[in-house]
Amino acid sequence: MAQAPSRRTMRIMISTGHLGTAPSGRESFDAAIATNPDYLVADGGSSDPGPVYLGDNRVLGQFVEDELELFLTASRARGIPLIIGSAGDAGSNHGVDETVRMLRAIAERHRLPRFRIGWFYSEVPAALIADRLGAGERMPGLGGFPDLTAEEAREATRIVAVAGVHPFLRLLEMGADVIVGGRCGDIAITAAPCIRAGFPEALAYHMGKMIECASLVAEPFMGKEAIIGTISDEDIVLTPYHSGQRVSVASAAGHSMYERETPFFERTLGGLLDMRECRYAEVDGRSCRVSGARFVPDSPLTVKLEGARKVGERYMGVVGIRDPHVIRNLDAAIAWSRGAAERQFANVPHQLHFHVFGRDGVLKELEPMRHVTPHEVCIVVEGLAATDELAHKLTDFATRMFFLARIPGSKGSSGLAATTKETMRSSPGFVWNVNHTMRIEDPMALFPVHVAEAGV
Repeated sequence: MAQAPSRRTMRIMISTGHLGTAPSGRESFDAAIATNPDYLVADGGSSDPGPVYLGDNRVLGQFVEDELELFLTASRARGIPLIIGSAGDAGSNHGVDETVRMLRAIAERHRLPRFRIGWFYSEVPAALIADRLGAGERMPGLGGFPDLTAEEAREATRIVAVAGVHPFLRLLEMGADVIVGGRCGDIAITAAPCIRAGFPEALAYHMGKMIECASLVAEPFMGKEAIIGTISDEDIVLTPYHSGQRVSVASAAGHSMYERETPFFERTLGGLLDMRECRYAEVDGRSCRVSGARFVPDSPLTVKLEGARKVGERYMGVVGIRDPHVIRNLDAAIAWSRGAAERQFANVPHQLHFHVFGRDGVLKELEPMRHVTPHEVCIVVEGLAATDELAHKLTDFATRMFFLARIPGSKGSSGLAATTKETMRSSPGFVWNVNHTMRIEDPMALFPVHVAEAGV
């Protein structure tokens, strides 16, 4: 009897959904890497923490270099290619350069044998976008944003384009052993090596979606634990490497649908992942098999743009309130502080925000229990102005005004307590001002690639 042909597979390992926010679980990492997966990948960034990291060129996380050291030494010891996307959190050119610098230093420190390191950039000059808009091109907004204007593009401190698989594919073709990507889609870092190996695009993109956040696809919830996704020509299989986790039908399907306006579709530069016909089945009590996704290519191609505009310097003050009468009249106390600040800083452009934790500090106007009277609250006063000095003075003044608030019915001093002696300097304030799409002819046009040698 003829033997059935063996199933062709590729295995991709991931242990963090956001490099540097916290260390990967070492036990599950060691267990997964010991199985010699074909690739190790890591998502190095996100827009989730807000626009300040793009706007201010910051690198998020205290554990970035620690994780890079673990990833690079473990992968090089086994000859496993390493792929990092959205480097430096926002995928800015600075974030890419810093990540490449750290990897080079780690390779030198550990005397790693020479290897090829590749990287690409994702920043787009605001002038290029403004010129195209000035020539009459339309760039539609996403998530309720109006069409982009040339003025708004010029006001952005920094703009990045969100890459697809294409620069990763180019760098793999150029022989890169380690790849550091600028801003890119979360699914691209996994999809690219799968597509290069000839696996179906739909399965490649869907596996990218399923393992982008590592162990968040498994249950019970555990952050920063290793997962291996195995792709074949027919399906993908997701396996956790923490002994206390499993990937169930519910956890896999739930993760497949999260973080999007429409749960069955995922867009990337190049097309649309359609998950309406997906099927999920548990395997061996720990793993889950997924199949049925479709990929619909785009024509013409459109790329997502992300940009941040600076609002001002920012300070924060903290006030604790225990007095039940003040708590019943919180809006009056906030109005007193805001009104006093408006009079004092009438000729100074500024913003004041009051976050009331214990009432609606998390959900704001969406809080369904806003009218429940708590026994204590914490008000975080957030002030923004053009200069550091003005932001400090504004926030300090607004915070102190709570101690002088004239509240109806109050017969004496209120039960307020400042938790800091003075207001605290925070990161500058930025807002997303570019969240738009732009038509492109060539998916590589905005993403220049580079390759060099590293190690000793």
